[in-house]
Amino acid sequence: MSDAALTRAERAELERLRAQAAPDRGKRGARWTGSVVLLVLAAVVLVLASATVFARNEVLNTDRFVDNMEPLYRDGEVRAAVAARINGAVDQALDVDALVAEAIDAVQTKGAPEVLDRLAVPLASGIGSFIDKQVNAVVYSEQFTELWREATLRAHTSLVALLRGDGGPLELQGDDLVLDLGPAVERVKDRMIEAGFALAERIPAVSVHFTIAQSETFPELRVAASLLDAAAWVLPIAGLALLAAGVATAPDRRRGLLIGALCVAGGMLLLSAGLTIGRGAYLAGLGDGVQSQQAAVNVYDTVTRFLKGAAETVTVLALIVALACWTIGPGKAPTALRRLGAVGRNAAARGLAGAGVTFGRFGAVVHRNRRAIELALAVAGLLWIVLWRHPGVSGVVTVAVVVAVLVLVVELIGRAAVEAGRDADAPAPLSA
Repeated sequence: MSDAALTRAERAELERLRAQAAPDRGKRGARWTGSVVLLVLAAVVLVLASATVFARNEVLNTDRFVDNMEPLYRDGEVRAAVAARINGAVDQALDVDALVAEAIDAVQTKGAPEVLDRLAVPLASGIGSFIDKQVNAVVYSEQFTELWREATLRAHTSLVALLRGDGGPLELQGDDLVLDLGPAVERVKDRMIEAGFALAERIPAVSVHFTIAQSETFPELRVAASLLDAAAWVLPIAGLALLAAGVATAPDRRRGLLIGALCVAGGMLLLSAGLTIGRGAYLAGLGDGVQSQQAAVNVYDTVTRFLKGAAETVTVLALIVALACWTIGPGKAPTALRRLGAVGRNAAARGLAGAGVTFGRFGAVVHRNRRAIELALAVAGLLWIVLWRHPGVSGVVTVAVVVAVLVLVVELIGRAAVEAGRDADAPAPLSA
């Protein structure tokens, strides 16, 4: 019926109702605007929180840092770069060319022919091959792995002590934070002496600096470390609080949670993209002094793998939450999906009731409280993921499947009790 077909009284009543509804629509729109703003801010803060927590663990938690570096201790490309660096240090300290020239001159002073000069290059090459063999034997040994781990532990412990103001030595060269590979050089020297190369005793005790970080603002890092430590606790709480506020402000909380989950997923996808872009920028900025490009790639991938994994994990979790919100929504597709699930559930419940599996009073209690039980299962799943140190995408999917199966079990138990009650209330058939 059009407005023209209305009587004067009906038209007046319609205008009155429209006037009453207008403020409600405006208020509803304002709430949605505020909700979306809060949800977007929550996504931004949670992305920052992820990066901050990762940075805090890398900078101020020695155990986490050493665990993160663990794959590098056995990485072939990294070991090759370290071997080349140690080899150069040994060769420079020993000065093979000068050593060979000195030996030939000593022999020639005792009457050896001048033709011995032609052996200088082969002798130097042979000694270089010998040194290279001994260096590789050390660098590719389990003992070197322990040396590297201990050196990393000492360096990071010193860094944390400096940043926290606890005192202790820190190996710094100007703006560079360096790792001292001197113990590895000493091991190469001992191995060469054990192999019969007595001239290795000439190698003095040296410090071989392997740069692991560089900054022009080391004096200001202590204040930054304090702020980082505090932000690692404040930002996650602030992000979750904004997310909760955004959902609570939304006129439709289900849809608000759906929008919030999609915002968080989008933010984490941007974080993953940023790590990929940062990888390219990091490689483009490498100087000529880098021993191996591939080793640098492996270092970046190893250092950032936990942050990347966290971004992927939160993305999948947010998408699962968004899917759950969509599934319980009023649209045609989710309604049809729920109807299909209900048909299957009811059929399975009737089968259980027909087989005498009714769960008694327990089933009735489960049916009455099934929504609270299912909510508790969802919360328990979230806690499981939070307490799991590195669940990864597979871990999140596993938890989601477990929760979904348990929810299905709750539905079946409750529905079986309902079906059993219907059978009990049904009238008995008349006898012939």
